[in-house]
Formats: sequence, C-alpha cells, structure tokens
Amino acid sequence: MKLTLPDDIVARGELSEYDVRLALAVQLYADNRLDHADACRLADVPPATLNAALLAAGLSLQQSPTLRLSDHHTAV
Repeated sequence: MKLTLPDDIVARGELSEYDVRLALAVQLYADNRLDHADACRLADVPPATLNAALLAAGLSLQQSPTLRLSDHHTAV
C-alpha cells in the first residue's frame, strides 16, 4: 500500500516518514488493531523503541508471550 500525505500538512507538522509510521503504529496498537510485533514492523523499529513511544503516549505495555505449538496441549 502506498499512502500519500499532503506536503503542506507534513511540513506544518514537521513530520518525517519515521514520525508518521511510529505514530500510526502506536495508535493502531492502542486501538487493539495491531499486536506488538506488527506495530514494530509497521513502524520499522525494534520493540524497545515502540515500548518507549507507547509509554510516552501514556499507554501501558501489554505484551503477551508468543504461544508455541509445543506449549498448546489438547485433550486426546
């Protein structure tokens, strides 16, 4: 997907691509639309950077461990 933003708005906000991607990732994570891993991918940042942005936005961190197939036990 290609997203085009009006240059005048980007200039007024003094935004970079990094700023926009991180802000979008933080908001979508806050709205429970993305999990932590996907938010990191969208922002193209490591988890610690996303965590810092979430905390700066006043959001809590709710990372859950990835469930491995070997951890999932089913009744036989």
